Amino acid sequence: MTNTDLQLEVSPRLERNKSRDGLIFVVAMWLLSRSVIAIGMQVIAPLVCKTPPFYGDSPPLGLVRGFLPKSGWELFSHWDGKWYSEIATAGYSYADDGRWHSVAFYPLFPLLIRGGMALGMQLEVAAVFINSFAFLAALILLYFWVEDKYDSSAARWTTAVLAWCPFSLFCTVMYTEGLFLFLTASALRAFERGEYIWAAFWGALTTAARGPGLALIPAFLLTAWREKRPPLAYAAGFASALGLLCFSLYCSLRFGDALAFVHVQKAWTHPSWLDLLAQVFRFQISAISKVVMIFGSAYLLWDFRKKLSTIVLNYGFCSLALLVSSGALNSINRYAYGIVSLSISLGLLLAAKPRWGCGLMGLFGVFLLYVSVRFAGFLWVA
Repeated sequence: MTNTDLQLEVSPRLERNKSRDGLIFVVAMWLLSRSVIAIGMQVIAPLVCKTPPFYGDSPPLGLVRGFLPKSGWELFSHWDGKWYSEIATAGYSYADDGRWHSVAFYPLFPLLIRGGMALGMQLEVAAVFINSFAFLAALILLYFWVEDKYDSSAARWTTAVLAWCPFSLFCTVMYTEGLFLFLTASALRAFERGEYIWAAFWGALTTAARGPGLALIPAFLLTAWREKRPPLAYAAGFASALGLLCFSLYCSLRFGDALAFVHVQKAWTHPSWLDLLAQVFRFQISAISKVVMIFGSAYLLWDFRKKLSTIVLNYGFCSLALLVSSGALNSINRYAYGIVSLSISLGLLLAAKPRWGCGLMGLFGVFLLYVSVRFAGFLWVA
């Protein structure tokens, strides 16, 4: 056997071992971080939450007087989860009366929950299963995408950032973060590889899942123009709006208002940027995290603009611009977490400065446990 034959035989084996090690790392990060959430919600919260939450005359949907957390699946369905539960079981509601209505929430996630329930799953179990395993799929996809483009160190740190960030809590409870990360990562990767039919497919599902998914459209179009891509690339950008257009058509037929999901947003009040800055000067942690995540993320994207692919960079800036202009500041830090471009940028930074990464992951772990306890106690997180 010649040296060339030996190299050809060993190379596939090394690739298989490398892929196996990467998959083991991703699954371990997912399992460990989800275990922290489960312990915080199911064990610690029932022990330490002894005072019922109070929200005055405007309690969140589903909060009963004197609520105290008890171990069970119900703890995963607080806040937005109650709205998704209502949609999955009773359908959408809307009236132009300035009050909260379920039409504010996009349809893909509750449709998937209905599918899980049709298979015999309990509502909360179906929701947690869908969101959690979509998040695992997102981590696997991102790991191998980043590894192919950069190296295993950048892939590992990107995975760790996504898995241990405190806002990854929303990738396990009855929210859409895990699903959204998977759909956007799939759409961006497909577009980068020139797979425009798949990019349009994943993009349409993304805009059916959450409003911030609209950032894919200008990102696709800008990238197609800058890189002189074929007409099919532009078609993928426009086709990504199909999910939102179908929801708009439904609203028009059902409620006589094609923009019901936009008009209902006025019922949710948000602070202004001036209010947010005032909170920062009063050293409120929530306000600080919002400002740091938005403006710090913009700086991080700019700093790594030469290393990021055009589509990843454009999507990052388009998403940030959409969030800043939307005025939805109550949850802007959670929405920023859902921008995969930011996790890739931070992963590249920590790969170059691993000591920073170890300290940051330790801090993330502590806060992930903290927000898990808060969420289980029906206290606001993001």
